[in-house]
Amino acid sequence: MVRKKVDAPAPEPSRIDIASAWDGVLVLLEEGLTLREICKRSDMPTWEGLRKFIRKDPGRVAQYAHARTAGAEALEDELLHAARSAGPEDAAARRLQVDALKWVMSKRAPKVYGDKITQEHTGADGGPLEFTEIRRVVVDVPKKD
Repeated sequence: MVRKKVDAPAPEPSRIDIASAWDGVLVLLEEGLTLREICKRSDMPTWEGLRKFIRKDPGRVAQYAHARTAGAEALEDELLHAARSAGPEDAAARRLQVDALKWVMSKRAPKVYGDKITQEHTGADGGPLEFTEIRRVVVDVPKKD
């Protein structure tokens, strides 16, 4: 007779007060860590609980967005270190690392690190364009015989 392996019940998630850990979460986000990386730490709340906590207050949403943008600067330091420390033997791996960091930075802070290029047409002092005259020109094309 074969016995089935019975998994032990998962340990109950830690009951950490999210409000008291919030400042620490913001600091770690500003250091470039992701929310999931932060929540894997034993002294931090669960990912689900933290996401609910952030969504409940627009002020926290703004703090979270600001911390992630600041975290892109930390990734910039990591990117520069990776690029400068590349040698001939690990150049391909370093290039992959640099490209991945550039992509993440462009998503976290698109205004600073994004590749999007826009062209805007504006009038005087940045205002809307003003049209003084609209003309319609009809060109009579000669017929070929």
